[in-house]
Amino acid sequence: MIKDISLLSPIFVTLFWSIIFLIQIGKTDKSKINLGILMLMALILYISHAIFFNNLFKFYSYIECFYILSMLSLYPLYYLYLLSLSTKKLVFKKLVHFIPAVIFSVAIFIATVILTPEERIIYINEILINKSFMQTNLPFLVRIKGFIFLASRIIFIIQIGYYLIKGVSVANTHNRQIVNYYSNTERKTLGWVKIINIIFLFTSLGSIAFVFIGRGFFTHNEALLLIPSGLYTMFLFIIGFNGNRQIRLNVEFKDDDLASNLNEFKNGQSKNLKKQLIQLFDINKIYINSDLRITSISETLKTNRTYISKLINEEFKMNFNEFVNEYRIKEAKKLLLDKNNNLYTIEHIAEISGFGSVNSFTRVFKSIVGMPPGKFKDQTNDLQ
Repeated sequence: MIKDISLLSPIFVTLFWSIIFLIQIGKTDKSKINLGILMLMALILYISHAIFFNNLFKFYSYIECFYILSMLSLYPLYYLYLLSLSTKKLVFKKLVHFIPAVIFSVAIFIATVILTPEERIIYINEILINKSFMQTNLPFLVRIKGFIFLASRIIFIIQIGYYLIKGVSVANTHNRQIVNYYSNTERKTLGWVKIINIIFLFTSLGSIAFVFIGRGFFTHNEALLLIPSGLYTMFLFIIGFNGNRQIRLNVEFKDDDLASNLNEFKNGQSKNLKKQLIQLFDINKIYINSDLRITSISETLKTNRTYISKLINEEFKMNFNEFVNEYRIKEAKKLLLDKNNNLYTIEHIAEISGFGSVNSFTRVFKSIVGMPPGKFKDQTNDLQ
């Protein structure tokens, strides 16, 4: 029973998310298709595990190449999924990340075909279960295939560290770009990737441990299968859940044509643009547009987006998102302090202040004012 739960739980999770994402083929959000492929590869991996741990060794020997292919594709697919979310175009050269998966899966397939049926069973018992890589009395071809498998495990460990670092870098770059482009960043940032990366780190450490322990250890201690199974099931479910909620942005964060002329942006131009920008916010109250983007401002002021971003960053020591939210919170505080607005709900104040949702409003208000808007309203009413 415990073994069945351990083997089936990651299969059900990856099958569920594979269906959810792959039925979206043909839609514009390619990132979800990429995530669906990742889940499909994970599904193949865990089906292979289930076949192995149910002692279907003859059958497993024929599908081990798919196990290797999926194992060495998981982390590159995760990285490419994050890239697709960060609005970078995935070009053909990105396929280089899958070279190890292809090479080792083909090598394992060729080695399996060359081995006799008896040698395949020896390979499974002595290499995969007993980890007797250095045993000299094993058939030569069995030892060769064993070293191919060992090399694939080493590559897998290297991938873990490499793609963990790359994933953090992609998420951080994406988030920096988002806050300098959008005033409403809800479901646009990759903040959840930080949580994923923490789980990723612990899962990766577990993966490395399980690589050294070997599957043979779990064939004799089936209850312990719950540990790696639980880790991977949780990891994949959280990726799927957040990936399903994530909005992919149809915008390229490339510099405008005038970006190369930033050095020519004279002090006089900067002061004039700053004056226009403040007027746009103080008088025109452009910030009440919940979908306000920095491009909307640059188009209104007939200037370059890069100039606006540079101005806000250097003159106000903020990113675009922080700059807009400062105005929105000032507006919200004014509304909350006005007795004529006592019948206004927090949701309505959030809306007319320019926030996309009450959750976003509450989070930003608390970070700037130090308390939720409801508490701020109650305290000011008590004082009045």
